[in-house]
Amino acid sequence: MKMIYLHAFLAVTVVLSLPLNAKETKPESKSEPYVAPSVRIDPNGFGASKRDITKLLDSVTVELWKHFPGYKLEPIVITHHKNGPIVLYRRNAKNEIVVRLACQKNYWSQYSYQWAHEFCHILHGFRDEPSQNKWFEETLAELASIYTLRAMSESWKTNPPYPNWKSYGASLKKYAQNVINTREKIDLKSLAGYYKKHRAKLVKNETLRDLNGAMAVAILPLFEKNPTNWESIRYLNVSPTTKNMNFNAYLTKWYHDAPKKHHAFIIELSGYFGEKIKTKK
Repeated sequence: MKMIYLHAFLAVTVVLSLPLNAKETKPESKSEPYVAPSVRIDPNGFGASKRDITKLLDSVTVELWKHFPGYKLEPIVITHHKNGPIVLYRRNAKNEIVVRLACQKNYWSQYSYQWAHEFCHILHGFRDEPSQNKWFEETLAELASIYTLRAMSESWKTNPPYPNWKSYGASLKKYAQNVINTREKIDLKSLAGYYKKHRAKLVKNETLRDLNGAMAVAILPLFEKNPTNWESIRYLNVSPTTKNMNFNAYLTKWYHDAPKKHHAFIIELSGYFGEKIKTKK
């Protein structure tokens, strides 16, 4: 039977990890305690210890997950596969979401970058359906990778996984900056024009990484200034997307599926892409 899967992105180079625990990742909401998602590591093929991989990927997970209080996910298993990184639409026999990473040995930066990308897809409720707006989800996933590396570099200044890992924080930020430097320079003011210029290509191919990356860097300040904006993405795919739904309709659907507390941000982000969404049904 043909395997259906979601493509993601490949690479980057950083190091190490941060344990997941409630004290370090407690959300602001006191009514919804932090509960770590169930993420299982199958170490076969990675060429690294299960313990090291687990600790590393836990440190990646927490930088995004702490902004999703009360969110419940299906169990996840992370495996090695040369045809990665991808997150499969089809669950395995244990009813786990299957994520494949194409990393080996101690190339910890690749693990970090790839897992942040795939975890973002899971957080925004990826769907196995035709859509001409998947480029936006890919852009968010690229954003997640850059955001996470930068966030980890700050976390490790005061709370590294081990004392001797503290010095790696600066290299994480430097690597993220190196990634940013490879992207075409656009900002929020020029984002709408950039999107309009490349829209036809994005509709045909959602994984044009230079374009995804440039747009991701442009919107990065919106998420770093207010990380609670991350929670809004969990409502991207609450309702189905039709094959020919244009970007404005897609954003409008997101707005109406999201709680009121996220409406202002969705309107703001849509506006930077040059889209004025319909706020009334």
